[in-house]
Amino acid sequence: MNEKMYKTIVALWGIILLILQAITLITVVGINPGGYSTLTKLFIALIATLMTALTIIFMVLSLKKKKSGPIIGILVGIVYTIGSITSLGVNIVARVFGIVFGIAFVFYCIGLLKGLPVEKVKEQPVSEAH
Repeated sequence: MNEKMYKTIVALWGIILLILQAITLITVVGINPGGYSTLTKLFIALIATLMTALTIIFMVLSLKKKKSGPIIGILVGIVYTIGSITSLGVNIVARVFGIVFGIAFVFYCIGLLKGLPVEKVKEQPVSEAH
């Protein structure tokens, strides 16, 4: 995969994840605030904020071609999938979409991790003490 395509796909996945987190926050806090208890709203807001931060970290590190970027992306995909499975008050279509999206993102990050070049560590010559 060439450099431009790599950056485009990483940015696209990141933007989609950020949009989904924004939709989650807007739904819970703005559109349907009466449908959730205060504790549930707080919990969802904290998780969405954490996921947004992790998504931004994934994008930055992946665009710098660091191995930690896709590893964080795998974590984000797993959390997104688990969140979709356990979400209460969400219709089945949204749950299935979330599960499929999370699993697809995990597989994409695994492929991204395998495709990154291995960083070679320069060995320093060991000087002998006299």
